[in-house]
Amino acid sequence: MECVANARPLIKLSISWRKNGVLVSSGLSDFNRRLTILSPMVSDAGFYECEAVLRSSSVPSVSAGAYLHVFEPPQFIKEPERHITAEMEKVVDIPCQARGVPQPEIVWYKDALPIDPVKMPRYRVLMGGSLQVNGLLPDDTGMFQCFARNSAGEVQTNTYLAVTSIAPNITAGPSDSTVIDGMSIILHCETSGAPRPAITWQKGERVLASGSVQLPRFTLLESGSLLISPSHISDAGTYTCMASNSRGIDEASADLIVWARTRITTPPQDQSVIKGTKAIMTCGVTHDPSVIVRHVWEKDGSMINVQSIPRMRLDVDGTLHISQTWSGDIGTYTCRVTSVGGNDSRSAHLRVRQLPHAPENPIAVLSKSEKRAIDLAWAKPFDGNSPLIRYILEVSENNAPWAILLANIEPESTAVTVNGLIPARSYQFRLCAVNDVGKGQFSKETDRVSLPEEPPSAPPQNVIASGRTNQSIMIQWQPPPESHQNGILRGYIVRYRLTGLPVDYQLKNISSPDVTTLLLEDLIIWTNYELEVAAYNGAGLGSFSHKVTEWTLQGVPTIAPGNVQVEAVNSTAVRFTWTAPNPQFINGINQGYKLLAWEPGKEEDVSMVTVRPNFQDSVHVGYVTGLKKFTEYFTSVLCFTTPGDGPRSPPKALKTHEDTPGAVGHLSFTEILDTSLKVSWSEPNEKNGVLT
Repeated sequence: MECVANARPLIKLSISWRKNGVLVSSGLSDFNRRLTILSPMVSDAGFYECEAVLRSSSVPSVSAGAYLHVFEPPQFIKEPERHITAEMEKVVDIPCQARGVPQPEIVWYKDALPIDPVKMPRYRVLMGGSLQVNGLLPDDTGMFQCFARNSAGEVQTNTYLAVTSIAPNITAGPSDSTVIDGMSIILHCETSGAPRPAITWQKGERVLASGSVQLPRFTLLESGSLLISPSHISDAGTYTCMASNSRGIDEASADLIVWARTRITTPPQDQSVIKGTKAIMTCGVTHDPSVIVRHVWEKDGSMINVQSIPRMRLDVDGTLHISQTWSGDIGTYTCRVTSVGGNDSRSAHLRVRQLPHAPENPIAVLSKSEKRAIDLAWAKPFDGNSPLIRYILEVSENNAPWAILLANIEPESTAVTVNGLIPARSYQFRLCAVNDVGKGQFSKETDRVSLPEEPPSAPPQNVIASGRTNQSIMIQWQPPPESHQNGILRGYIVRYRLTGLPVDYQLKNISSPDVTTLLLEDLIIWTNYELEVAAYNGAGLGSFSHKVTEWTLQGVPTIAPGNVQVEAVNSTAVRFTWTAPNPQFINGINQGYKLLAWEPGKEEDVSMVTVRPNFQDSVHVGYVTGLKKFTEYFTSVLCFTTPGDGPRSPPKALKTHEDTPGAVGHLSFTEILDTSLKVSWSEPNEKNGVLT
C-alpha cells in the first residue's frame, strides 16, 4: 500500500500508518510511504489508514485509508472414509466439513450427478455440510463426492457407499418372566439384519402386535420388544417373537406368569373415638394364593411393635386393635402389606375425642357501654379433639345456687355481654364448653361483680284506698316486685291532692320499708282525692304508682234550708216552702228534707214528714198533715244526708185553722109551758175553734 503526500518543506513531512486505529511499525519503506504485507493472512485483514503531518507547522494533518480483504481457499476439516458399508433401511451420515474465507459452499454429487434434496427427500444436507441418507435402499450404493467452493478456490473429497442385506437374527430374545396383575412388563426381542427385520409378537396363534396389528394393552416398541401394560391374569401363557426380512425368519419364545396382585381391599378408615374406648383399624388383603403376605403397621411413619404394647393386638388378617385409647394414640396409622405379589399401603387418621377442657381465665367486669350489663371474656379451651358445639354460662346471683343463664353461646365466641341484670345485686359467673362427647368441667368462678343501686324501676303494687271518715282516707299498697327494687328499700312517698283541681300535691314520707299503709287525716269532708305511692332506696325515688281516687265519707249538712215559709192550709195540715242549702254545705249526698211540727212545750212529740229532694225546682214544697185543729205549732225544716241530719231552720209559729165543732152532748128537753120547751145540752168535746 502506498501513501504519497506533498508538502513544503518536504524534509518536515512525516507519514504514519494505523490498522484499525492501532499504530503499524513493521513493513514500512520509502520514508514510510510504502506498507508491504508479505504472505497475507486472514488476520491481516482490516482498515489501513495513513496520516501525513508537517512537523513544526500549524497546517492540519491529512489522512487517507482503505480496506484490505484476505481470502482463504477451502480446506476440509472433516472428510468421509474412502469406503462406507451400511445396512438397508438404516440411516447413514457421510461427514464433510470445510473452512475458508469466505465460508465455503458444500455441494454433493452421487455418481457425478448433483444431489437435489428437494427432489430426493431421503437425502438431507446437515448443518456444517454432512450428508444424511435415510432409509437406505440398494440403489443408494455408489460414489459420493463432496465439493467445497469459495471465491478463493475449490477442493473435493469422495467415498464409496455400499448398502448390504443380512438375514434376521434375534440377538436377545424374551426370557421366562413373572409379573404382578396390573403392573407393566416388557418382553425383550432385540434383532439384527438388513433390511431391518419386521417384528411380530404372538401368543399361541393370536397376533398381538406387529407393524400392522396392535391390540389394546400390547405395544410393539421401537427396539422390537413387547410392552404389556397393564397386565391381566389372562395374559399368562407362551409368547413368541418372530423377526423376518427378505433374507429369512428367526423366532424365540418365553413363558409369562401373572400373579394376582396383592391389594388392600379393606383399608383402614379415618376414625374418631371417645377417650378410653376401643379403636379398630382394618387392613383386609386379597393376594395370589401362592404368595405369603406380611402386615406391618406404622404410626406417623414409625413402625409399631405390637408385641411390646399390651393395649394393642394384631390379628392374622391384619386388623389392629387399640384399647383404652388416649391422646397419645392420635395420629396417622399406615398398614403396609409386603409380598412377592406386590406391596400396598393405606393410611387412616385416628382422632381420640374427649371432654373439652374448662374455659380459661374468665373475667367479668361492669359493661362500659350498657347499663345493667356485665362484660364476660374468657380464653378458648382445648376442644378435646372435637369441635366445640356451644358454651354454657351459669350465674350465681347474690350467692344463690348456680343456675344456667345462657345455654347456647356460639362456640366461636370468647366474650359475651350479659344484659338485663338487676341493680344492687352481685353476680358471679362460670362457664363450661360442650362438644359431641359431652359437657366439660366448669371454669373457675369469676370475681363477684356488684351492680350499682338505681332508683326502683317499678311502682308499688296493688294500691288501694278507702274512705274511713268524712275527713280521712286509708291508703294501702304492696312493695314493688323484688326484681325492680334495684336496691334496699328505704321507705315510701305518698302524694295526694284534690281530684281535677290545679293544686299542688301534698307529700307524706314513710321512712320504714315495712310500713305499707297510711291514714290520711284532716281532709275535706266528702271530697274526691287522687293518691299515688312511690318507693325509694339509696339511689333515689322510683316511679309513682297509677293514680287511685277516693272520696272522704259524707258529713251532715252544716246549714239549714233557706227561705222557709209555713202556712196552715186547713185545720189539720200545714204547707212548707223552702230553698235547698248551698250544695257545698250539704257535705254529702242530699237524701232529702225533714218537715217538723210540734206543739209548744212538747218538743219531744214532733210530727215529721220526710220529703225527697227535688233537683228540678228551686223552691221545694211539702206538707205536714194530721195535726190538731186550731192548735198552736212550731215548725222547722232540715236537710239530711246518709250520716245524719243538718241543722233545723229557725222555728216558725202558726195555728191550724178552725173547723166545725163537734156535736153537742147530753141534749135534753123539759116542758115548761104548754107552748114552751126547755132545751139543755153540754158543750161539744171538739170545739175546733171559738164557739160563737
